[in-house]
Amino acid sequence: METDGAGDRGVVRVDGRAGPAGLDRGQVAARARHRLGHALDETSVDALVAATGGVPRLVEAVLDDADGIGPEPWDRPAVLAAWDPLRQLAGADAADLPSLRELVLALSLGAPPDPAVLAGVTGREPTDVVGALPRLRAGGLLGADGTVVPAVREAVQAMTSADRVGAVLGRVIGTLEDRGGTPVEIAERTAHVGVHHAALAAQRTRAARALLEVDPARAATLFAAAASAGADGDALDMDHARSAALAGDVGGALREADEVLAHATGARAADAAQVLGAVLAHEGLIAHAAAVYRPQAEAGDVATGQLWAYAALATGQPEARTARWSVGAHSPGLVDGAREAMVRGVQQSLDGAGSGALSTLLGSVAVLRTRGRAALLPDTPAAVAALVALHAGSSAHAVTVLRDALECGLGGPVAQPRHRLLLAWTSMLDGRLDEAAHEVAAAADAAGGSFGGRDELFARAIDLGLARRSTDLAGLVVAWPAALDALVQRPVDLFALLPLGEVAVAAARLGEGARVAAHRDQAAELLGRLGDPVLWSVPHHWYGVQAALLAERPDALEQHVRPLAAAARSSEYAHALADAARVWVQVLGGRVEPVAVERAARGLVAVGLSWDAGRLVGHAAARTSDRRSMVGLLQAGARAPAGP
Repeated sequence: METDGAGDRGVVRVDGRAGPAGLDRGQVAARARHRLGHALDETSVDALVAATGGVPRLVEAVLDDADGIGPEPWDRPAVLAAWDPLRQLAGADAADLPSLRELVLALSLGAPPDPAVLAGVTGREPTDVVGALPRLRAGGLLGADGTVVPAVREAVQAMTSADRVGAVLGRVIGTLEDRGGTPVEIAERTAHVGVHHAALAAQRTRAARALLEVDPARAATLFAAAASAGADGDALDMDHARSAALAGDVGGALREADEVLAHATGARAADAAQVLGAVLAHEGLIAHAAAVYRPQAEAGDVATGQLWAYAALATGQPEARTARWSVGAHSPGLVDGAREAMVRGVQQSLDGAGSGALSTLLGSVAVLRTRGRAALLPDTPAAVAALVALHAGSSAHAVTVLRDALECGLGGPVAQPRHRLLLAWTSMLDGRLDEAAHEVAAAADAAGGSFGGRDELFARAIDLGLARRSTDLAGLVVAWPAALDALVQRPVDLFALLPLGEVAVAAARLGEGARVAAHRDQAAELLGRLGDPVLWSVPHHWYGVQAALLAERPDALEQHVRPLAAAARSSEYAHALADAARVWVQVLGGRVEPVAVERAARGLVAVGLSWDAGRLVGHAAARTSDRRSMVGLLQAGARAPAGP
């Protein structure tokens, strides 16, 4: 490459032809300031560079009609169509102008700079195309990769009739199909084409469906682009909403699904209800999700009926405990089977000690593993299984199912922060505080820095839990307002009892117990409506014990110790917690029995509460007057993380 020494108006040699040297960003900004009499803002400069590729005469042509206002302060197509870049840059004369324009038009509509493809699209001889491409590059109409400079692309399309654009586009798409191009590849090549065209709309629709499981964000973009190209918007709006929800654009999905549900009937209404309900649950508004599901459930839609049962149980509606929906003649697919098993698992969690629930939920995860990226549900079976495991003291099962869910992308991108936050919860309970903090940070990254309502509550509760377990009173004070705000903005539900408990304990530590008393009462009422199920009630009462001890409220202990003792007859987890609660009360009363303390601590470690075990041992060691007992307790405490 060589220049002619003419500064920013110099030329470069490309394939033996002279072409304009591209201006850099600073030179474009300077030229714009000189041409307009004032400086363009940075956004406008970036837009001008992108539009023109820095080709000096293109920059000047665009600026000739610019008013300097807004990010793209010019009417590029009109300006450049009148200016005709093919005449001005490529030096085309009347004889070869039509063929060159056809070539640039084909390139601007997605044809690759492949002479064989371009010859097929334009009807020219491959040798003619081979000779024309360097001329277009040298003139600055094409970038180094052979794509048409945006300003030129717009100009050529603006000066070509719509019928002609449509005909050439059809040939481009047909040729790419004949050469084995996939819908995704063709959609990428034609992504910048903004015309109504049936083949273009069909390619984008097929590409969106192909990408739904692997990249729902791109799928959502393509569904919208297909509608812009003339696809039936009503036929695609729920696909678009579902892909947007899976990608994490819950606001967009909520608006679109709500608008459809307001006017739709039948299967279309059921689809809208399922998307809207899932988004509402993600926002921590599961009572609203239940209300959305119910009309479609009552109308007989099986899938929505199952989802209503799930949401109804989460909000304490006991009639959903035995609800069943028959699929009838419908042959259930993987998602149908996984959804049914997830709901059945939640129902089983309310019976007895809930011992059969985890197995059913793990089965739901296994069924969904191969299709889980595109399954939009109010929660993933993996998250529900992890919650059940945590409520049963089986943190190892929670870790396994959550890591597997992250590995296979279960639930799509929108579910990944949820899975990471639940992993953080298991680490926090076990005293692995650095791991927990790392998972919260990873969850925030996966969420793009902004959590949905449900995840926000868990994240802020973990902030409190980490500060409390680190004996960081200042950190606890700093984290408190955001956690309280996340709690009070959402009604209590069955699947948010853990963060509620953590917030309640932090409130007791800060002397703010009255601020969460109503939520604790609502949780007790919800559990009562469901028959005080052992699995879900035990952690609720354990947190109640902790809050009562911190608040020095012995009068509040009995309402939590007694249910734990009763549940201990059917639940090993409850047995460990009841024993620990009883010993803790004795320790705080000055009665330290080292054998009992060590037994209770071992029980806590066995159910994934190593930090609590260390804390109990530490309190006991500090309160015994027997030096030998104190040393023994301290040695026992060294085997478990200590706390304040």
